[in-house]
Amino acid sequence: MTTTTDILAELAQLPGIKVFTDEPMTAHTSFGIGGKADLLAMPDSIETLAAAIRVLTNAEINICYVGNGTNLLVRDGGIRGAVIKLSGALTGIRRQGNTLIALAGESLSALCHRAAQEGLSGLEFAAGIPGSVGGAVLMNAGANGGEMADVTGWAEVVTRQGERQRRGHDQINFGYRRSCFQHDEVAIAQVAVQLTPADPRDIYRCLYETVQQRCTRQPVGQPSAGSIFKHPNKDYAGRLLEEAQTKGMRVGDAIVSPKHANFIINLGQATAGDVLQLITQVQQKVHDKFGIHPTTWYLGFSYETMARGS
Repeated sequence: MTTTTDILAELAQLPGIKVFTDEPMTAHTSFGIGGKADLLAMPDSIETLAAAIRVLTNAEINICYVGNGTNLLVRDGGIRGAVIKLSGALTGIRRQGNTLIALAGESLSALCHRAAQEGLSGLEFAAGIPGSVGGAVLMNAGANGGEMADVTGWAEVVTRQGERQRRGHDQINFGYRRSCFQHDEVAIAQVAVQLTPADPRDIYRCLYETVQQRCTRQPVGQPSAGSIFKHPNKDYAGRLLEEAQTKGMRVGDAIVSPKHANFIINLGQATAGDVLQLITQVQQKVHDKFGIHPTTWYLGFSYETMARGS
């Protein structure tokens, strides 16, 4: 029978990997919320990622894949099984013609700046989005009229058997803030974004203006998980939340941002329970006013449910 000690020893032998046990997920999410993960591993190459997945699969251990933890609520009970975190470990960007190929743990912000540096346009919409490249593709992150589906050429994934596969754009099945990867037990390892040559000065100017607008409208710099609710059909979640007067609603240390009603802020000691209770109260208030029940698009982790996040 394989023991936890055996698994840790096998993982520790892999090149370029960091392994932690009983790791508080507060340190790995932008919300700063969540219980402990039984095990957290950070591989720095696709080969090591594949090897780590094989070790955990052979030991029949559940795996959660995490990027920068920016669209993630980890429940207070923590995560049973293993978390493989790619952000801060599996990083790097290279150019191939007008395509940039980024490892999944690279930040989307770094990819935007590299594109500008190379004189490649198409990612300006993503300026200021705080997630990882892999997480951005998984959730088809978007803003300002653009989304990852517009630029993603292909993604390489690693299966639960540790096999590397390439998925073309048409195989990813992008939709509004979704992709096939949200229901497929694979780890996104690297992504190719197809861009168009342009003057770097124009690209940098657009990036700056986009970030400036984001800072004006959103509570940038405060602990949150980004926008909580999806836009309903032909409407905006922020408008509904604003008119329902949800700003300032609070449960414990979780509060609806006074700056943007689609953000919930951790004032310091908020728990996942506080956030979930506040979400329920906000949903009810919007429903009472408009007859609409706004749906969330964050992905939550707990000892009960395992899911993937950006």
